[in-house]
Amino acid sequence: MTTPRLADLFYRQPRLLVLTVALIVASGVSAFIGLPRLEDPVIGQRWAIVLTAYPGASAERVEALVTEKIEDELDEIDEIKLLRSTSRAGISVVSLELKDEVTETDGVFSRVRDRLGDVEAELPRGALPPRLEDTEMQPEAYAFIVGLVWEGEREG
Repeated sequence: MTTPRLADLFYRQPRLLVLTVALIVASGVSAFIGLPRLEDPVIGQRWAIVLTAYPGASAERVEALVTEKIEDELDEIDEIKLLRSTSRAGISVVSLELKDEVTETDGVFSRVRDRLGDVEAELPRGALPPRLEDTEMQPEAYAFIVGLVWEGEREG
C-alpha cells in the first residue's frame, strides 16, 4: 500500500484545502496589519523645561517661593521620572523627564500645563506665570549611505 501524497489528500478532502488556504490568507493579513509603517519609530517628546521669572528676587527667595511650589505640584504626576531645578536671582528653571514606559506624552504634558495653571495662584506677586518650554525632537531618523570606490592602480 502506498502512502497518499499531499496533493491527493487535498483533492479528496476539499474542506482541508479551503481551511489551509484560509489559514495562509489570515496569517498573511495579520502579518501585514502588524507591520510597522516606518523603518524607524517616531520619537516623542520626553523632556521639558518650566521657566518662571521673578524679577528682583534673590536666588534663595526664588527657591523658597517659586521653585519649591512648582516642584511640589509637579511631583504629584506619576509619569514624571526626574525633576531637576535651578534657582537663580530672578528666575526658576525646573526641568522634567518622563518615565521610559510612557508612550502617550501629549496627555502628560497637558496635565503638566494644568498643574502649572493651578500653582500660578500660589506664586507671589511680581512672579510671572510659569512657562512650559517643550524641547523639539527630530520626528524621524534619517540615514546617509556612503559608498567608496577604489580608483587606484592596484587594490589596497
